[in-house]
Amino acid sequence: MKTFKLVLSCAIAAAILPFSPVVTSSAAPAGSTTSSTFKDVKRTDWFYGSVQKLTTAGLVNGFEDGTFRPQKEVSRAEFLKLVSAALKIETSSPNAGDAWYKPYVNAAIGAGIHKASDFNGNWTQSITRQEMARITVRAVEEKLRTGSPTDPQLVYEATKRGIISGLAGGELGLKEKSTRAQATVIIDRILTLLAGGILPSDKRAASYAEVAYTGTNVETMWGGKFRQLPFKAKIRNYINGEFKQILILDMDDKDSPYLSWLPKGTLGKLDPLNLTGITKSNTMEWKNEYMMAFKVELSNTKIVKDYFSQFRGMIGAPYFIPAINISSQKGPFSTEMYFRLDTINSKEMWVFYAIKKETVVEAKKYNAQYFYFETYGDDHYVLDLGIQDGRLFGGKTE
Repeated sequence: MKTFKLVLSCAIAAAILPFSPVVTSSAAPAGSTTSSTFKDVKRTDWFYGSVQKLTTAGLVNGFEDGTFRPQKEVSRAEFLKLVSAALKIETSSPNAGDAWYKPYVNAAIGAGIHKASDFNGNWTQSITRQEMARITVRAVEEKLRTGSPTDPQLVYEATKRGIISGLAGGELGLKEKSTRAQATVIIDRILTLLAGGILPSDKRAASYAEVAYTGTNVETMWGGKFRQLPFKAKIRNYINGEFKQILILDMDDKDSPYLSWLPKGTLGKLDPLNLTGITKSNTMEWKNEYMMAFKVELSNTKIVKDYFSQFRGMIGAPYFIPAINISSQKGPFSTEMYFRLDTINSKEMWVFYAIKKETVVEAKKYNAQYFYFETYGDDHYVLDLGIQDGRLFGGKTE
């Protein structure tokens, strides 16, 4: 990991306090609060420990009235200055007429943690969580400073490392403005990672970020890897499929990502005479299982009059238990159950399967070949979901 040198002049040492009331000054104003005790920071606040740590280290300070103002938004310039200080990037004094933050921008660009294309040039504008993710993940991962990683990739890399957490419901809130409290916690996390520590990750936030980047949350949930999405596959001789997303839900975890997408009646005790929600073909309760939700676009090249079928009637999955959404409730998993072939058409559908948790454990332990679909008959196809022979865990790449 690359280490940066800090210029230990009095002026630069004072300038690393980006949260002073007068951010254009090269020194903290007289009477500003630099201790770890602030009127508006309580021990029970989620950011208390980070504020303590960073004020003690001299990386952040407060205001003349003894407050920290944790909900005050942070500008792009202030955040980049704070990251530069945390990484001990060497900076120079500003030239006459230059904005106070120009040396920090130049130093960050030179170090590769900031790209000139990241912002629109308005440095006094409040930084968003998306913009913060770009900078912070480059700060801890040198390989992401080169090349052209996309925003979805940078956000995913930040969430899986525990740098970025989700909001109340696990949402990423990428357009949300970052506050002083959030920025302080983020810098604390960067320092932890740079020191070789490991951070807990927010599984829901990481799942949403992974799906935005790859189309699936398999790495977050299982540590495995599906084929690159989207991918196309033959379903029958005259039916093609394009797999666009594969979502994994832990049906026993009330905080599982995407659980809120399930229609009412899916979980809990079932009434065999009044089934609703997404119901398994064995009509048993969801227990010790994951749901695999596939977003698939089906298309046909041949007209077959009066023929319609569910996805599970076209192709089988030996280790999956099929399920059907029989709810009339509108929601993210709303879908038609049948694909018709009485005309040439294409239709995007959600199809659902259950897989036992012990099967996933076994597949991981033995790198077993469990994740595939197969048809039988004259048009026999094997559709591998893993990168090699249906394997997700350590399978050889093609």
